[in-house]
Amino acid sequence: MPGTTPAAQPATQHSSLPTTLVGASPKSYLTAPAAVEWIRIVGEGLAAHPERGDGVFACLPFPIIPDAIRALGPLGVLIGSQDVSRHPVGAFTGEVSAELLSGLGSRFAMVGHPERVKYFGETPDDFGAKSRAAAEHGIAPILVVGEPERGHDPAGVIGPQLDAAFGDVSDDAPVVVAYEPTWVIGAAEPAPADHIVGVVAGIRALLAQRSGESRVLYGGSAGPGTFAAIAAEGRASGRLDGIPAGVFLGRAGVDPHGFLATIAEVREHRA
Repeated sequence: MPGTTPAAQPATQHSSLPTTLVGASPKSYLTAPAAVEWIRIVGEGLAAHPERGDGVFACLPFPIIPDAIRALGPLGVLIGSQDVSRHPVGAFTGEVSAELLSGLGSRFAMVGHPERVKYFGETPDDFGAKSRAAAEHGIAPILVVGEPERGHDPAGVIGPQLDAAFGDVSDDAPVVVAYEPTWVIGAAEPAPADHIVGVVAGIRALLAQRSGESRVLYGGSAGPGTFAAIAAEGRASGRLDGIPAGVFLGRAGVDPHGFLATIAEVREHRA
């Protein structure tokens, strides 16, 4: 990536979370030129909006993080990583430590994505160790949770996922939970809005036991139109606690224009 290394901007321990969060994780789709273009388009789009990057975040591949912090950080965009090592700094070749990411200014680290389980064999023990490592260095873990198949009891699956990931995390550390049922990841449509509202409300109830800040997002094939549908369902059913704090785009986040459209949508329809 072009440019010089940005000055270290350590993440503040237990930094406050924005009330609304709209994020993108473009997985491993971006090439170096595409990453430069993605950052440029997102930056220009946000610079033209009165709220700029308030409440916006992006979890990016490690090599892109410094350039993204340099370009998007001044707009208020929070940058995070798609993974983090469970190990401290040391002789762990190929690993990227939470201490290093914190020193760069990274604010979030994804943990528990089903693709990390499917392709890399990660376990609940890994998720707990990674969440703890992130939180200890002022990085809010973004735990991806969800039931593997439609028809499974979400609460019966998600409760243990939260316990495994956050059981050893300081109770006052901020955490983010992204509800992404495995059965819709990569699908053409997200989960039904009424289903999402019920599950988000349930996750909020589970997180209420923590003293620290928490936010619940919806992911799972989310894209433009998803948040508006969820918000409408939550209001129609009187379940405002089931409206998430925002959405977290995966595949749809590869398109910077779609990401910008989703940011505008969440800002329009947020509770």
